[in-house]
Amino acid sequence: MEIRRIEDRGGKEILTKYYDGIHFPPIVIGNVKDHLEALRNLKHKNGDVIIDTFPKSGTHWTYEILHMLQNGKADYNMNPSMILEFESIDTLDNLDGPRTLKSHLYPKHIPKSLIDKKCKIIHIYRNPKDVAVSMHSFMSRINVGDMKGYKGTWEHFFDLFVTKPLAYNTWFQHVKSWLDFKKTNPDLPILIMSYEDMKKDLRGCVQKMAEHLGAKQDPEFLDEVASKCQFSAMSKAQSSNNKETSMSRDGSNPFYRKGDVGDWKNWLTVAQNEMYDKVIEENMAGIDLEVKYTL
Repeated sequence: MEIRRIEDRGGKEILTKYYDGIHFPPIVIGNVKDHLEALRNLKHKNGDVIIDTFPKSGTHWTYEILHMLQNGKADYNMNPSMILEFESIDTLDNLDGPRTLKSHLYPKHIPKSLIDKKCKIIHIYRNPKDVAVSMHSFMSRINVGDMKGYKGTWEHFFDLFVTKPLAYNTWFQHVKSWLDFKKTNPDLPILIMSYEDMKKDLRGCVQKMAEHLGAKQDPEFLDEVASKCQFSAMSKAQSSNNKETSMSRDGSNPFYRKGDVGDWKNWLTVAQNEMYDKVIEENMAGIDLEVKYTL
């Protein structure tokens, strides 16, 4: 493992832990190599589900939905986030099953027993322009461990996001790794959905998730889950989650922002958008997904 400091044009830094060709956030536990090796040996529990996303693609949102579906109750989870790479093995082992496990990992680092036991996997992707905007907000607000809040401007951050591999490398690498994994493992129960489809038709997406999990599918229950997990309702409920607001520089919940589709239009200049469109076109080879930038 190697500590890397990625500097923007204004001299502001983003710290990463670099291992196995991937930049990880500095809050990954200890030596990344040791933690990932321990994670590969994490024991499976019946009913385990994994949500995997590129950062700022609806991880917490999807978790709330799956938490309700898994428990058969439309109650919000107010416990700390349990992301595989940020938690100790003992903590993960001690969680009662069935577990809903969050991750931004590449497929090669997912616990082996969960793959062998064919646990249900849900991968959510979001258009990279909105991801960039949301990630800048998150990086500026977060205050945990060695993530003390990025001090750079939006312009400088966007330059980095487009030209450098940051946490979990690039959006293109991460999304393609999961598409390739699904293609080479057709027997694994992997559901791929877009953030934009969740915004457009949350009730329909909740239904698909329930079917994928084999969870309770009473229409009135699914209606309640969809209602409570509308982004505005959920973010309002989680704004008082002291365990998460304590992780921010300003007392807000850093895991929730506006949740809009197309907010990138309020941030990217015409020049930035044209430049990123060229990068997207060059890097979409082998990524067979419909990516929606507006609704």
